[in-house]
Amino acid sequence: MNSSRRLGARTKFIGGAAMELLFEHHIDLARDAVFAFHENPAHLELIMADWRPFRLLHHDGSIAPGSEVWVEENALGWIPVALGFRSDVYEPPHRFGEQLIHGPFSRFTHVHEFEAHGPGRTIVRDRLDVRLPWQYGGALAMERIAAPRLRRAFALRGRNLQRLAADGTITRVLRAGGAVRAETRTC
Repeated sequence: MNSSRRLGARTKFIGGAAMELLFEHHIDLARDAVFAFHENPAHLELIMADWRPFRLLHHDGSIAPGSEVWVEENALGWIPVALGFRSDVYEPPHRFGEQLIHGPFSRFTHVHEFEAHGPGRTIVRDRLDVRLPWQYGGALAMERIAAPRLRRAFALRGRNLQRLAADGTITRVLRAGGAVRAETRTC
């Protein structure tokens, strides 16, 4: 029986077109395994499965500081937007993080935290600090488009991570050397 459950999501508007988001999920797997799975950016394709606007374009094969991940999203369902992120925090197995280096946001900081929560259980937290400049719609676009879209995307991430732990995919991938067969494209 899978006892994974979603702990919650919180959004805090911090003025104008800025917001902080926090997402928490219980995962029925040890923290070291959950963190190790996240260390390979190719696994984003598994974590973001079923998020149609998402496409992994390129990654450096690591989340070590200085490494980059490039993805494509579709704004409003049909406008392709490339987003580039550079890793800047790496404290295994507790947390890692990245900053946006290319894309429409004036700030996009994402910190992933992993807390052991009893034997074989982990709380995964995603903390985001996001700001959208006025030329991309500012506060109105943040409230009506970006915030709801981010909440949906991270809810899906949480469900997929729970499923990947419950069906043994994470364990199988890590035993196989931590790699998934994923095609990446250069930007």
